[in-house]
Amino acid sequence: MLFRAAAQRLRSPAMAPAVRRTTSALARTAAAVNTAPTSSTLRPVLFSTTALRAQSRFTPPSGSGSSSSSDKQPASSQPARPDAAKQPQPEAAETGTKDTKDTAAEEDVPKINLADLPDLTQGIPSTLAHETAGAMNKAALAPYEDEMVAGGAGGAGGGAPGGPGGGREKGELPASAYVSSSEKRRNKVANYMFAGALGVGVLGTIYAGRDWNEEDAARHPDVPNGWGFGLWWDRVSTRTKEVLTYYHEPAFEKLLPEPDPVYGRPYTLCISLEDMLIHSEWTREHGWRIAKRPGADYFLHYLSQYYELVLFTTLPFAMGEPMVRKLDPYRFIVYPLFREATKYKDGEIVKDLSYLNRDLSKVIIIDTNASHVRAQPENAIVLPKWEGNPKDTDLVALIPFLEYIYTMQYGDVRKVLQSFDGKHIPTEFARREAIARAEFQKQLEASGRKPKAKSGGGIGGLGSLLGLKSSNMAVMQPVDGELDVASQIAQGKMLQDIARERGQRTYEMMEKEIRENGEKWLKEEAAMQEKMQQEAMANMKQSFTGWFVSDQPKPSGEVKK
Repeated sequence: MLFRAAAQRLRSPAMAPAVRRTTSALARTAAAVNTAPTSSTLRPVLFSTTALRAQSRFTPPSGSGSSSSSDKQPASSQPARPDAAKQPQPEAAETGTKDTKDTAAEEDVPKINLADLPDLTQGIPSTLAHETAGAMNKAALAPYEDEMVAGGAGGAGGGAPGGPGGGREKGELPASAYVSSSEKRRNKVANYMFAGALGVGVLGTIYAGRDWNEEDAARHPDVPNGWGFGLWWDRVSTRTKEVLTYYHEPAFEKLLPEPDPVYGRPYTLCISLEDMLIHSEWTREHGWRIAKRPGADYFLHYLSQYYELVLFTTLPFAMGEPMVRKLDPYRFIVYPLFREATKYKDGEIVKDLSYLNRDLSKVIIIDTNASHVRAQPENAIVLPKWEGNPKDTDLVALIPFLEYIYTMQYGDVRKVLQSFDGKHIPTEFARREAIARAEFQKQLEASGRKPKAKSGGGIGGLGSLLGLKSSNMAVMQPVDGELDVASQIAQGKMLQDIARERGQRTYEMMEKEIRENGEKWLKEEAAMQEKMQQEAMANMKQSFTGWFVSDQPKPSGEVKK
């Protein structure tokens, strides 16, 4: 296509003088060297001459008179001299003329400063608004329009260039030109929403300062009604605190139901979950893993015969409930309490025992974080965190101490815990028990006969070491199939020995029942839960359809067909 276009260009009338001049120059060159114009000689010369002509032809013209002067120049140089030594001069003159025209064309082209161009990284600016408003700086386009007119490109933009027309200097666009229409709509909607939220907040604040009704006035006697600004602000502050209290206080005022006298557990033992009964950790190799503390099952099963076991954890229900069901499938834990039952105070989670609906003199809580039990530290036993040691025995070592509290039936467990304040309870209790046992043996040797049951069997000595007196020892109650307490004391057993033997037998009986019937219990529980879920779903469907279909009673005289 390029060769065809070049041939058509050479055959055009405008190129005829240039072709004749080139042909005559080639003829004179061939005559000067006395050689025939072969194809090998003419091909490079013809190619270079054609390239120069094509380049000069497609160079933008510098003015309206440039084309006429180029056409007239070959006519003045058409006569050729016969002298061969002067033949190269017309070619040199022609080359100089071409260089002059190229330099003039380059000087006439306006140069654009790249720093004045818009930043396209922020998006392509829209010029529609400026074009329709006539604010475009058309003076900057004038050189290009003149060049198109001079080059014969037609009048596609060759209108008379206007003045600046009120446009911005250097062709810059305002910042709003870079914002799309959709972004403008979003900003407008956001402004409306902010304004609406501000208005709702102002109206809500004004409404929160309204006067109390009779019920609220009885609950807030220190904040009276009135139209003063101070009274209004007091009511706003009080109502705001009540709203925040909903999120800071436990979900219910009474976390546990009323004690069941048939259950027969005078004491309540609250146990933490995280780093107490279980330990969770994450590693790159295994991800999340949860380990159960050694002796956790024995601890729960054994103490369930003495205490009302309550799990009190800071984990939310959605996370803690599956762990509890996996940890205690046979439900020795009577009441599990989760994050919703805790209190949020001063940026920390607090387990407030006053919400348990139990007598605090009969409540013990075991935790690994002192800040969690800061509301009632006198009821707390704080243990070190268990970090997954498989040989840990601290949890099981607490059983003799807790069993002793139940056996002695103390009226206030806080006094017992106070006597062990700042000491390792299992170690200190073992030391005191050894002293009481030595005193008991000394009494046996001194009297030369076995002590009677009323002497306490060493329990009285241990109680004196604790600085307490037992109110009603549960171990004194006879049990079927067991020797009376006096006979066992006559055999040299202390009361705590009798209590441990009895507790161990009860524990073994429970474990035997679990081995024989545990699987059946789990299946029955699963079936019961499934039945409850089905009933709950049926009630939901019935309540939903009740909005659209009303169940009208049938007439009494209607007979079924």
